[in-house]
Amino acid sequence: MIAYEAYTARDDLYKTHFSSEPMSRFLPKIFATMTTGLDLTHFEDVSGYQDKTSNMKECDIFYITRISAKPGKRVELLEKLAELAKWVEKNEVDAYTFLVLKSLDNDDDIRVWERYGTKRALEEHQASPEVVRFLISSKEIIGSMEGRGYIPNGAGWLHR
Repeated sequence: MIAYEAYTARDDLYKTHFSSEPMSRFLPKIFATMTTGLDLTHFEDVSGYQDKTSNMKECDIFYITRISAKPGKRVELLEKLAELAKWVEKNEVDAYTFLVLKSLDNDDDIRVWERYGTKRALEEHQASPEVVRFLISSKEIIGSMEGRGYIPNGAGWLHR
């Protein structure tokens, strides 16, 4: 299970949300089905956009890119991603979300949360000259990168 939740402060998650009545019923039920327990990671949004107000339809694919910057290179990589995010927002109509986040747990991790109207829109994004330019110009500062797509199944999202 994956969840994306936004909180103003960590206490809002740990002291308020986890102590709530619904969570007191939910948490005991899920641990028996989990292999990792609550694998929580904490991020702060640094650029991009969560929703284009001109297009609030449900997406056909949700894509998460995990990037690890080489030591000391995260700021530079985040700057490059901020420029890419501006281009995506302006030029890719079916890119509903392109949110760049930096880890609060370590100094290297970055996530990019992306939502697309169609699988084709994601494929066109990934093959665009701007993304290719970003990748080529960043290869010396990226330690590792992987992406995973999720598609709706009527009850949530399946990894595909």
